[in-house]
Amino acid sequence: MNNSSDLSATSYKTHSEYKAAEQIWIYMSPVLLFIGTVANTLSIIVLLRKQMRSTTTMFYLTVLSFGDMMVLYTGLLRHWIKWAFHADIRVISQFSCKTHTFLVYFSLDFTTWVLVAVTVDRCIFVCLPFRAKTICTLKHAKIVVVCIALVMTALNIHLFWSVAVEMELGELGCAYMNDFTKFTWPWIDSCVFSIIPFNLMIIANIILIKHILMSQTRVAAHTQHGESDVQQSNVHSKHRKVTSVTTMLLTTNCMFLALTLPIAIYLIVYPNKIQDATDHGTAVLELIWAIANMLQYTNNTIHFFLYCLTGPRFRQEILKIFKLKAMST
Repeated sequence: MNNSSDLSATSYKTHSEYKAAEQIWIYMSPVLLFIGTVANTLSIIVLLRKQMRSTTTMFYLTVLSFGDMMVLYTGLLRHWIKWAFHADIRVISQFSCKTHTFLVYFSLDFTTWVLVAVTVDRCIFVCLPFRAKTICTLKHAKIVVVCIALVMTALNIHLFWSVAVEMELGELGCAYMNDFTKFTWPWIDSCVFSIIPFNLMIIANIILIKHILMSQTRVAAHTQHGESDVQQSNVHSKHRKVTSVTTMLLTTNCMFLALTLPIAIYLIVYPNKIQDATDHGTAVLELIWAIANMLQYTNNTIHFFLYCLTGPRFRQEILKIFKLKAMST
């Protein structure tokens, strides 16, 4: 009787969708881990250079790079070990189950709200340039980061008593222990991780785009009014500097919205779908889960490339680093 129930509980693994999900986890995970490690390390090196680290935007982006590394090594690394080597660090003990679950949720929420913070900071800088000198300071940015860390800790601390190691789908796993974490918590987490940040970023992005368009109009007006070459040069230089950093941030925001929305939707839908899912339905959910995770972890991998693509100052610092290394060899 026990053997037949175990077979039924794991029969979804025979479907092609499950096998496709397995291949995604095994082969895509190390690729993202390698690229993400190299890319985020390079981002940190560049952003900590003297010419870059003096602004709040670059400070937030540095923190974001550290946060991305934490997400990759707490979340994605665990999945790769689980699928490739059939060992789950969460089921080693109740402590590992609770601690690791907390760290994954904390790191994901933390990086999301650091991105919100830098977006709001940029909005203040471009819309209130004179007041920004007293509001957007490195001291205030450090306080904001500490506050984000404390709030996300308080929000996710319940996971230390809401999850535990138990049998799930015929296997030992780290599972939610009550209806709150199974059905209510996904909605709260989705609000914190996606819905509220999404709306704040969209509003901020609209403001930033509006400012860019207005700046372009002002630059054109200065040119048409026949101002001196020096004045025009100053105006164009200031406009390019503000626009390049703003464009870099807008691109980062847009990629975040596109790459994390699928997993946010999945986490809301999953608890209701899995209850009555057939073996084939369970296998399909596993495949969707793998794809949604790869998209999410891609977001934590590609920031360096977005900075290179849209940030002239960032590219210049990268070139300086490699030129110095070339000269020393």
